[in-house]
Amino acid sequence: MSKVSGMEEIMKPFSLSKILFTFVALTLIFTAGMKAYGEQNVEEIDYEKWSKIAISSVKEKYPDAELVDYRYVKREVVNEEESKDIFHVKVKQKNQVFIANVDVVFNPKTAKLITVNIEKVEGAPSF
Repeated sequence: MSKVSGMEEIMKPFSLSKILFTFVALTLIFTAGMKAYGEQNVEEIDYEKWSKIAISSVKEKYPDAELVDYRYVKREVVNEEESKDIFHVKVKQKNQVFIANVDVVFNPKTAKLITVNIEKVEGAPSF
């Protein structure tokens, strides 16, 4: 057996087409994963920003109260220039527990706050 034929036997399983296919497949998987991860991060940052605003607004409206818990309810698209994130904040004030419904309205294109609306719900079920 010559050295050339031995080398050909070793390289046979690693044909150029197999190597190229593997490289392309790994590249596609890697870039798709990066895209999904990047989108998730943007959404998390967005959610975090509006939840902080919701909580600080409730603290401002009820400065002597204890904020027990909060829950993100949903996002509603009002129109092209307005979206609304809805939060429920559980508040304890002077032995009274209630839910504050908080609507954070913002421009989704510019990420600028438009307004915050807070509504106290007496006797609301806890979450």
